Amino acid sequence: MVDPTIHNTTTYLEEIAKGNGKTEFEILILQGLELIHVGKGTLRCRLVVTDRVAGEDGSWNAGVITAVMDSIGASAVYSAGGGLHISVDLNSSFYSTAKIHETVEIEARVHGSNGGLKSAVIEIRRETNGEIIATGRLWMAPLSLKVMHNVSTLSKL
Repeated sequence: MVDPTIHNTTTYLEEIAKGNGKTEFEILILQGLELIHVGKGTLRCRLVVTDRVAGEDGSWNAGVITAVMDSIGASAVYSAGGGLHISVDLNSSFYSTAKIHETVEIEARVHGSNGGLKSAVIEIRRETNGEIIATGRLWMAPLSLKVMHNVSTLSKL
């Protein structure tokens, strides 16, 4: 039997890869994503850097790299089970970059937990030689939404 969280993670990422994401931003940064492996708390994929996510110099934009780490790391955390989580901290380090039409491999794995918090480690490598482009450590907290009914005044605090 297929684990529903792994199935949902796979389906979610496959839809984004086809250009059917829930937001334009997801589609922009992850369109064309190729899944290699989705397991409980682990995720490996390939992505071709397009001109849509590159700067004027033809290099993959650092902000986009960070957003990709957040999305793929969050997907790995979701695949581990425990429901939806929200990013509370993301540290990233950049060692190199990729150019337009280069293929990168992205690996994310849940590294640990502390109470309800979960940690994921993300590595982005150049496919041709395995050179590390960027790494990240993501901490996520369980997402809990409270619906408030009959609220007459809203405060900014």
